Amino acid sequence: MLPLCEPQLSLSFFKFLSLSEHNQRKVEPMSTATSADGTIIDYDAYGEGPTVILIGGATQHRAIDQRTTEIAKQLAAEGFTAVDYDRRGRDRSGDTPPWSLAREVEDIAALIEATGAPATLYTSSSGATIALAAVTAGLDVSALALYEPPYFAGSDRTEQITTLERMLNAGQLDEATRYNMTALIGLPATAVEETAQAPWWPGLVAVAPTLIYDHKALHDIETDPDWRSRWAAVTVPTVVYSGDQTFPGLPEAADAVAAALPNAQRQVLSGQDHGPAPEAMVPELVGFLRSITQRRSK
Repeated sequence: MLPLCEPQLSLSFFKFLSLSEHNQRKVEPMSTATSADGTIIDYDAYGEGPTVILIGGATQHRAIDQRTTEIAKQLAAEGFTAVDYDRRGRDRSGDTPPWSLAREVEDIAALIEATGAPATLYTSSSGATIALAAVTAGLDVSALALYEPPYFAGSDRTEQITTLERMLNAGQLDEATRYNMTALIGLPATAVEETAQAPWWPGLVAVAPTLIYDHKALHDIETDPDWRSRWAAVTVPTVVYSGDQTFPGLPEAADAVAAALPNAQRQVLSGQDHGPAPEAMVPELVGFLRSITQRRSK
């Protein structure tokens, strides 16, 4: 199951440090960074202070995801540089085939270089895969905040992923988007039809080719019989969040990820589903980051 994080859906289950050592400089909004393979990554940076990069899950991008942008703005008001970017292949960012998780990690490296190190990585859903890979690759990351990483050990959706990729290769983007929601996420067709009437549906369909990126990355983790061991060296302070109104199975998935990380704590947000409201998320995240600062200053 790969839930989407779209904050404006009417369905309730849809809708996301070392401060003293940070290079504090003002970053103007609507900027770009060039990744190692030449791909242009477009981002908005809000505020001044320690860097927090917000990594979206499947299909999330700024044109349709107002909730993450609001989280970024509220973090800026709390004294952080919050970086809200479009992942490669989405809206204002470019894309360079072939896709690999390593290239998405290189995108994070470019954003850290552009906005200041070290950086906290805040992720929604499958965006956690990029953040965990970034730390494993040795990027200058000071903390992780992972909201509902959707890893279901032992799941094997090879057949569904193959079908999805065939649709995408044929240019059947609308059909692929619907198939993703029904066959891979598990929503009823009636709910998908309701969703397809929303004004932001074309923006969702436009980034359908990137669905395969998230599914392949998740598949690699979920079919690994010892997937937890790949993060044994991730020792940066980490918090793993879930909501108490979310998809079945996601709280247990968050438990498993927190247990696999050597320096992780676990938090449940009351009243939140798979796309947390900014007013619920930001105070928790700010409290976590400030607690790290206090511990390191002692």
